Formats: sequence, C-alpha cells, structure tokens
Amino acid sequence: MNKSLLLTALLFGSAVAIRGEKRSLSTPVWIADYHSLDFHGAGAPMNWAAWTDAKYGVAGRRLIPSGTAISLASGKIVPADGTTETFLLLTDAREDSTTDSISGYGVVVRGNVYEGLLPDSSGSLAVLATAVRNKARFYFQ
Repeated sequence: MNKSLLLTALLFGSAVAIRGEKRSLSTPVWIADYHSLDFHGAGAPMNWAAWTDAKYGVAGRRLIPSGTAISLASGKIVPADGTTETFLLLTDAREDSTTDSISGYGVVVRGNVYEGLLPDSSGSLAVLATAVRNKARFYFQ
C-alpha cells in the first residue's frame, strides 16, 4: 500500500484493510462519554451461528455493527434477547474478516451512551426493545 495513501487515510479517521474494507479509527458515535464506559475483560469471541437475522447478512459474510445490543452465552457473544444481561458491541464485527482479532471483540458493560444512535433502536423515539433495555446497565441519553 502506498505510504502517503495510508497516512492520508489515518489522518482522516479511517483506514483501508487489505481487501479494501473501510475501517473507522474514531470513537463510535453512540458513545456519549468514553471515560464512563466499563469493559468486559479483554473482550469475547463471537458465536457466529447465533446471528441468523437477515439484517446481519448471510452465513460466512455477516456484519454486526458497532453498538449492537449483545449478551454472552457460554462466554461467547450472541444477540441480546432480554433474558440475560445486555451489553454493547464496541466495534463492527465481520465474520469473514482477515483483520479482526480471532481472540474476540470489545464488549461494553456499562456507561453513558446515546440510545437513539444504537443500531437496534427503533420507533419514533429510537429506543431499544423494553426487555433488552431492562437488562442493560447503561445511562441512556
């Protein structure tokens, strides 16, 4: 990759991965106060088989966006359903990515976030489903 192109990409808050995927290097927009966030250890691996909703894509090419409401089942990330504690995915997760960490993705446990900017928020007020929201430990703004 051309060094000046890489430097330009880094200066403008994005980077281009080997296969041309655009990656953001900035703080996700849904975070209201980064210093208020608590994280789950060093993250957790993804249980890709649990992500069957068509909005995430097809098997082998799924994309889970940053800020998605998640839960942990047997130590792996699964979609939040409101029956267990709700967390948020810190970064985008791509099933077929050659650049994502195989050891896991960042998991936000609590903190100040903009609920209306989360990908799972819906309705005229853009809020999370009640069952999911009730199991979350976030201060929603």
